[in-house]
Amino acid sequence: MVLIVRFVRTPSRLRASKVVALLLSCAAVVGIYAIWFELSWGWNYARAPLETRVQFYPSRVTPAAAALLRGRAMARMNALAAAAHANAARPLDVDALRAQWLPAVQRAGDDWTPRVGPPKPTVADPFMVATGTSGFINPLTLNVAMASDLLWFERPFDLAHEWSHDAAYAREDEANYLAIVTTLRSPDPAVQYSGWFELFLYLPQKRHYAHREFVPLVWDDFAALRRRNARHINALLAHWSWRTYNAYLKSNRVASGVANYDEVTRLMLGVPFDAQGLPIARQRP
Repeated sequence: MVLIVRFVRTPSRLRASKVVALLLSCAAVVGIYAIWFELSWGWNYARAPLETRVQFYPSRVTPAAAALLRGRAMARMNALAAAAHANAARPLDVDALRAQWLPAVQRAGDDWTPRVGPPKPTVADPFMVATGTSGFINPLTLNVAMASDLLWFERPFDLAHEWSHDAAYAREDEANYLAIVTTLRSPDPAVQYSGWFELFLYLPQKRHYAHREFVPLVWDDFAALRRRNARHINALLAHWSWRTYNAYLKSNRVASGVANYDEVTRLMLGVPFDAQGLPIARQRP
């Protein structure tokens, strides 16, 4: 930006001689950032998949199993809704969430202790709100940012998701998986509700749900999501933003692009859990 400002302020008679220097300088800056990005974050896309480090059974990933999991998620949402809503106004206990998250990321393959904390404010918030981007990590600083319009039942899951990126799980299905494991392990009904709610949204859906299948509080939360999205999301900006991110993921070894978010289903079905609600590690030779 400084280089561009200096170029604009250069007398017009001298600009032609400085165009090449400006372009070369800009290319050098972009190159430095590209190298910084690759070293600090981008290489994580080459990490071996999570299912190579924990037990994974492809035979368990079936439409029938997905339907059963969807039914369980609905039942848990209904059972937890009243207690979760009673705690809705209480601030999220970040330390308690981290205590449930750390064993999950370490069981899944980290042999180090990632340092994570509360989300940081960001100047990108208006863009996040307008595009339906719930959160991101700055790949250069690894700070977590979350959209200001997240609803209370989205925040625990989304924070655990972004933390999982910080812990070097770059793929969206793996970050989703670790966020679900984290929230479902929590003793806090509001945090558990967050996990079951998000899991339900990622599972294959029926065409129609009878009103009796959810308690009124859950229907209210679905309606709150629709109202928020209708009020804040700019459809055109969101389309191009997600199209760009789709291309970014595909260029970084994630063949399914943004559909990778939904592939958390196969991890939830194919990976068994132990008594602590953690994925069972694969035995090393």
